[in-house]
Order: sequence, then structure tokens, then C-alpha cells
Amino acid sequence: MTNLKNEGTKTVATKIRRFKWGIILLGLVLVATTAGTAWAYSSGATGHTFDDTFTKWVTTSPPAPGVAANMVGVVGGDVGPGTYTGEVISMNTVDNITSIEAVYHFNGRKHAFTAELNVTQNDSTGIGTITGRVTEGWLKGASVTGEYNVLAVCPIETPDNAYGTLCFQGTLHVQVPK
Repeated sequence: MTNLKNEGTKTVATKIRRFKWGIILLGLVLVATTAGTAWAYSSGATGHTFDDTFTKWVTTSPPAPGVAANMVGVVGGDVGPGTYTGEVISMNTVDNITSIEAVYHFNGRKHAFTAELNVTQNDSTGIGTITGRVTEGWLKGASVTGEYNVLAVCPIETPDNAYGTLCFQGTLHVQVPK
């Protein structure tokens, strides 16, 4: 005949032991997942570049010096599909070169960030180059380079476009800081 009290105690002890191992295993999975995410999106991925695409257009032109122009559009690439907003802070044109200070906001499904940028646009070739830094959000502190093309007729709809069908299509390369 078995002792029911001892059998019950063994059953409870076994369940507690399994529960403890389950908690430990869950903790290890969470640590591994968090560490993997941190490695992929922080300084642990030193030297990695994330590419984020954009198509944007101007919705309000600056009516006077010192007044920002607003931009909207769409984004993709490593941030995921989403929306773009931006502001032209200052703009100066000498001959066929336009120098622009701007703030870009990428709001993708996967990631979002804000970058302060310096843009040099060659008005005769329709090509712009971008340099700057991520100031908020995903990969804050990362350096940014990029390029875009000025398109006279945008391949997508551009509601409220201040310049008709003109848009700018390009890529930002976000370099993870060391």
C-alpha cells in the first residue's frame, strides 16, 4: 500500500521543479532575444548600414526667408513601409547648386527616427546628396548619408504637391555608430 501523503508531496514537488525550469528557460529566451535585438540595432552592430528609401514632395513653399517648407511622402527599406514628413529649415541657391538644411522624419512600421541633414542639390543634374545625423528614435546618434533624384513627374500620387508632379526619390544610409 502506498502512502498517499508522500505521493501527493512528490507530485507537487515535481510540478514546482518543472515550473522553475520553465521560468528559467523563458528567462533565457527573453535574454537571448533582447541581446540579439540590441546587437542588431545598437553599437554592437558597429559598421552596419541600414538603407531606408523615400519618395517625398513639398506641400508648402517657404513664403519668406526663415520660414520652413513642409514635405510629406512615403518610406520603405529597413524602417518598413510607412510615412515621411520633413521640414526645410533653410535653403540657399548659388548658380546651379542649392544648399538645404532639413529635418526628415521616417515613420516606418518597423522603426522610426528623425535626422537633421545637410543637402546639396545640383539643379542642372537633378541629383542631391545628403549628410547628417539621427537625432531621435531608432539608431539615435548614427551618421546618415544618402542621395536622391529630382523627378519632374512622380511615379506615385502626390496630394497637395506645391510643385505639381515634382518629387524627390532616394535612399538614406544610416551607419550604426561605433
